[in-house]
Amino acid sequence: MLDRWKSCGVCVLLAFGLSGCLYQDLEVMAVEEFSQVRLSLDGLQAQMNVDVFNPNPFAVTVTEADVALYIEEGEVGDVSLLKPTAIRPNARATVSLQVRTRDGALGQVLKNDVLTLLRGGRLPVKAEGVVKGKAFGLSFSFPLTHDQTMNFRP
Repeated sequence: MLDRWKSCGVCVLLAFGLSGCLYQDLEVMAVEEFSQVRLSLDGLQAQMNVDVFNPNPFAVTVTEADVALYIEEGEVGDVSLLKPTAIRPNARATVSLQVRTRDGALGQVLKNDVLTLLRGGRLPVKAEGVVKGKAFGLSFSFPLTHDQTMNFRP
């Protein structure tokens, strides 16, 4: 009976420690420019790599991304996690994200600026939202924001 109480006490202390004092937010160290960009009539597809540092003394796993893609203030797509990524304690890892516009959304935004684009103009692209993960059954999230100017020359 005493062992059972000890086990419960350790679990409670661990839960409080991980949810408060012991857990530190993951840090976004750098966000690379979009790579593997494919622009077609279906829209834009690209990959975005995020360098993340885990300052905690335990491993965490990034499990999903809830990030929206904007072009000129209009929401045109989503950014999603390519695969779950484990980040070791006190280490950095690259989290790969898939950038994809929704059907027809890119065309709606770009038709307003067709003359600018034909002259080689550039458009501001922004990815903004949160990336989510888990450690010891506890969920966490950290913000992600990336601004980039892209040339959509035909």
